[in-house]
Amino acid sequence: MERHLTFVRNAGHYLSAAAKMWASTHNGTLAGKMSAVVDALHACQQAPANGGAGYLSAFPAEFFDRFEAIQPVWAPYYTIHKIMQGLLDQYTVAGNGKALAMVVAMAGYFGERVRSVIQRHSIERHWTSLNEETGGMNDVLYQLYAITVTLPRHHLFCHVCSWLHAASDADTFCSVRQNDQRHLVLAHLFDKPCFLGLLAVQADSLSDFHANTHIPIVVGGQMRYEVTGDPLYKEIATFFMDVVNSSHTYATGGTSVSEFWFDPKRLAETLTTENEESCTTYNMLKVSRHLFRWTKEIAYADYYERALINGVLSIQRGRDPGVMIYMLPQGPGKSKAVSYHGWGTQYDSFWCCYGTGIESFSKLGDSIYFEEKGGKPALYIVQYIPSTFNWRSVGLTVTQQVKPLSSSDQNLQVSLSISAKTNGQYATVNVRIPSWASPNGAKATLNDKDLQMASPGTFLSVTKQWGSGDRLTLQLPIGLRTEAIKDDRPEYATLQAVLFGPFLLAGLTTGDWDAKAGGAAVSEWITPVPASYNSQLVTLTQESGNGTLGLTGLKIRNTGTIDKGERPWIYHNNRRRRLLDTITGCDCKTDRQTDTRRKQEYITEC
Repeated sequence: MERHLTFVRNAGHYLSAAAKMWASTHNGTLAGKMSAVVDALHACQQAPANGGAGYLSAFPAEFFDRFEAIQPVWAPYYTIHKIMQGLLDQYTVAGNGKALAMVVAMAGYFGERVRSVIQRHSIERHWTSLNEETGGMNDVLYQLYAITVTLPRHHLFCHVCSWLHAASDADTFCSVRQNDQRHLVLAHLFDKPCFLGLLAVQADSLSDFHANTHIPIVVGGQMRYEVTGDPLYKEIATFFMDVVNSSHTYATGGTSVSEFWFDPKRLAETLTTENEESCTTYNMLKVSRHLFRWTKEIAYADYYERALINGVLSIQRGRDPGVMIYMLPQGPGKSKAVSYHGWGTQYDSFWCCYGTGIESFSKLGDSIYFEEKGGKPALYIVQYIPSTFNWRSVGLTVTQQVKPLSSSDQNLQVSLSISAKTNGQYATVNVRIPSWASPNGAKATLNDKDLQMASPGTFLSVTKQWGSGDRLTLQLPIGLRTEAIKDDRPEYATLQAVLFGPFLLAGLTTGDWDAKAGGAAVSEWITPVPASYNSQLVTLTQESGNGTLGLTGLKIRNTGTIDKGERPWIYHNNRRRRLLDTITGCDCKTDRQTDTRRKQEYITEC
């Protein structure tokens, strides 16, 4: 039964990933495959065994009886969220009306179940049941509410009602419209109050909470803010991001150890093989993306870059596309291969992190460009990834090229070609100058003329009437630096990570883990690994128009040789303090028992 759960859960992830890949490629084969999956799921939903009630899953409805009775069962709503989100993405991204009708039917079925629990027992019984992992049920339901409440009558009728098999067309339309508020109420009922309430009063009480159970709830709270305008949920997300970044985040941008949060600013003793569950990075990127959209603050874009490079690109094995990992080891001498899960397989691994993994690699380009509409149109270029953006609203095409990094030229060099399809239009182009960039030697030019360079951590803004061949270039010096671990105890002050711009570096050693830096600059005791050592890495390509994009351990870029490969990392301690691995010394079974016990503790408290 466990494999049935993971199969159908990953089917939802597949539908989300396929929709996003189709949006960037419009590949006909992919379109046919994802439509076939939707059709097959629709047939399951309409099967007589389900009574046409909207239920859709690979496990029996009896699992929800156990969930509602607070009896042991493995996270059934977590799976339902993935199916609903995949179907909703098939509608919003790929335009499949049948998929929307299926989500509406599922929301109706589960809305009745939740309502029944509250009526037969109490609202407290429902809140207690949410201590089991429910994914982003609030998130997908807020999205569904926003879609169904704003669809015009003819659109809703054509794309939804024809699939609902109601008694009459008019009755079908009316029933969907009446469900709009029900979607909103049901979304509220998945806003876990005992967790969001702690964040609302700005309490850093994340310790011992299961990370990936609760990050999606924050994402759902962000969607609540977008849908309802309630400022409390913007404040909750802002505080949550600040707390995670300041107290619970590793140098990769990732968080969690053995899937849980530990005490704030006490990470020194958590470095092991079981750090940074990949799902948590996938969801933290959602949190930071929403916050950047709302605020345009550079810090959120900087975080996104760090987590994407170190926490997403690093989870797929270099020579084996489709082979991914569950955790991202952070401890000295630890290995991706030698861990509880190790590397998965191309076709037989259905972990949760495989599902979020395929989604992550389907949307590598979704946060490069952000458009600000209005009387003064503006474009924000926040990630350095070779790509082309068709800025339709102002008739401009932006082509970004990035020179591959190399240890012999420690500058990030970016070229932006901006051309108008017709007569040029006035618009503002804002380019992120990352906080890690050194101001010494930084340079920007427009059509070969120097511009006044913006400071690191701000945007370089250029407003003009863009012509047919404008070219904006950037040269950003990248330096080596160290960064202390999030631990405020004096004895761990020298436990630090080595970074090159946003890239976390790894050190090779056959002996002591500690590095004696003394007063020397980092560049004086760091020696780059020769490029030939990266020969085991390969480049994945994706056709895009007449060009080809390549995915390496660094970035998406033009296909070519790899100068710097996938970067794991190492912490160094000048006081030669070797940390004891307090977790991986245990038997794997014991680790899992510990996780279960911790989870039960927070269930009881919450």
